[in-house]
Amino acid sequence: MKTTQTSKGELLAGIQISLLKEDYEAEVTKALKDYQHKATMPGFRQGKVPFGMIKKMYGQAVLLEKINQKVSEALNNHIVENKLDVIGYPLPDMEQSQPNDLDNQEELNFYFEAALKPAITVALKDHKINDFNIKASAEEIDRTIKSIQENNKVEDKEAELNEELFDKIFPGQEVKDIETFRSKVAVEMEKQYVLEAERMFYNKAVDQLVEEIKFDLPDTFLKRWIVENSEGKITAEDVEKNYDNSYVKSLRWQLIEEALVKQNPELVIKEQEVRDFVRSMYFGHMDIETLDEETKKRLEDIIDAIIKDENQRQNINNQLADKKLTAYLKENMTITVVDTDYEGFVQAVLPQVELAGEAKPKKSRAKKAAKEESTEETAE
Repeated sequence: MKTTQTSKGELLAGIQISLLKEDYEAEVTKALKDYQHKATMPGFRQGKVPFGMIKKMYGQAVLLEKINQKVSEALNNHIVENKLDVIGYPLPDMEQSQPNDLDNQEELNFYFEAALKPAITVALKDHKINDFNIKASAEEIDRTIKSIQENNKVEDKEAELNEELFDKIFPGQEVKDIETFRSKVAVEMEKQYVLEAERMFYNKAVDQLVEEIKFDLPDTFLKRWIVENSEGKITAEDVEKNYDNSYVKSLRWQLIEEALVKQNPELVIKEQEVRDFVRSMYFGHMDIETLDEETKKRLEDIIDAIIKDENQRQNINNQLADKKLTAYLKENMTITVVDTDYEGFVQAVLPQVELAGEAKPKKSRAKKAAKEESTEETAE
């Protein structure tokens, strides 16, 4: 067996795998003999079916299986041994490939193309971005308090601003007067604003870095790879239509993110961070240090079960990665802090809408969208 690599361009490698009969013939014979030992057919005892009959029945399927297995192993080994940093997985080279005569050829040749990841260096200080510091305005506090009163009606009447309501909203916090209540409400509002501002910062940073960090990609190969990898769910027409605005944008961010993690090992998600995240999410309200050992062990068992669930583990990893990357981007990009209230934040980050022939924000929709984002963040 022989593997040969050639260059098909800066970011595309050609890989040829050549197999001789001696590379797979013995394994095919062994597999057929295993079939023979297990086979049962009318007129023959188990294990006594003639080898020729077994070969006629199963020979071609076993031959294809063993050849595919050998080719796949050779391809994987070549990638690992040569430390090829590939995008996705190699595809058959349609220009080079020719049908192989499995019965008569002494040497079988298989040709593949592999997309290579571009070298990417990210200098975050070269990228400028705004970060919003949102404070609750008096008007916003008024609206929130009005909403609290309406949602806590007493006998169909709007709740009064008194200690009974204060204690219901902030139990055990000794809120005695309206000014303290307003201050507490503002603090809670601004906690939510921080979450919204961080999410907006992260999304904007991703869009900006994808736009500003330039590197080439083997687009023709990638379009084909997307179709092949979709298992029939995506057509070539779909890819052409959405490649620039969807597929390639996602891929570019993935490559930039990988480059950042490679340059900064502290961004790698560690097992202990995953456990701490789950512990905080599910048991953050508990004083774990005061619990007995048996209860602590039960909590750890619950954490183990959550982490073992593949979907939950992936979701946790994604949240942790976003959190760590957000902090890292804030520390290393060139930041301009913009002090604003929530209304100013909404107008700054939502697209401007053309109205009556001039560009100006459509406030009613902006508020609605902002409230929906707030609800989604709370649900998460």
